[in-house]
Order: sequence, then C-alpha cells, then structure tokens
Amino acid sequence: MEPTLTEEQARDRAEQHIQDAIAALPDEPTLNVLGNRTPECTDPTDNGPEGRYFVTITYWLDDLSPERNDAYLDALHTHWRANDYRINSDNRPNDRTITVEHNEDAFRMSVTERPDNQRLSLGASSPCIWPEGTPPEDDEPGF
Repeated sequence: MEPTLTEEQARDRAEQHIQDAIAALPDEPTLNVLGNRTPECTDPTDNGPEGRYFVTITYWLDDLSPERNDAYLDALHTHWRANDYRINSDNRPNDRTITVEHNEDAFRMSVTERPDNQRLSLGASSPCIWPEGTPPEDDEPGF
C-alpha cells in the first residue's frame, strides 16, 4: 500500500487544476461552490484497498454569457488537449459535457452545461487518497 497525497494536498491540486482551466477561458467567471466533498472510494478504479477517499470540487461558472457557451467549451477542450489531459468523453453537440483525466496525476475534470443552456459547471476530482497520505497501520501481526 503506497502513500498518496493527503486530503489537503489533493484539495489544493484540484483547485489548481480548476484555476488553470479558468485561466484558459476567454472571459472571467465568478465561481460559486456547487460541491466540495470527500466521499469514500467504495469502488476504486485502481483495485486498491478500502478506507481511501477522493476529493471532489465543483463550481458554477457564473457571470458568463450563455450565448458563448460553445466558445467556453472549445477553450477548455483546447486547454486540456494542450496540457497533458486525456479526453475521456466529448459528445458535443448532443451531450454538452466534456470529461478529461490528467495523464500525470490522474485528476479528473469535467465541464457540463445545464439542460437549460444557461449555466456551466466545472469540477475536479482526485484519484483515491489516504486522508493523511499514508495507509493505516496494520494492527494484526503477520500481515
């Protein structure tokens, strides 16, 4: 069981991914928290042990012109492709969501347009982490 980022480090890294993406937009949004959670990794994609968590932060991107949502989605797509992210899904124009994963640190991001086409949300999630960065001590001898 390998050490991971701590919860605080994962939160900081998620925020950095978000800020880097925001900087790529042609207009500056106002960020309003939609979600800021640390749920348990109940089905870790890396087949790792239970007891780990992941940090997920999502913001509404307010004060942007809804008529320019295509330009915002294009700008984020361009930013991610140029900065070592793998595009996991982009089914525009039908599905107005783009999901990506950073190739180096496995943080995932997504941008989603609300069904009424008036508002975008942007989020980042960490891979599974130990809250303190290290696995818990094994109390049983022989393991």
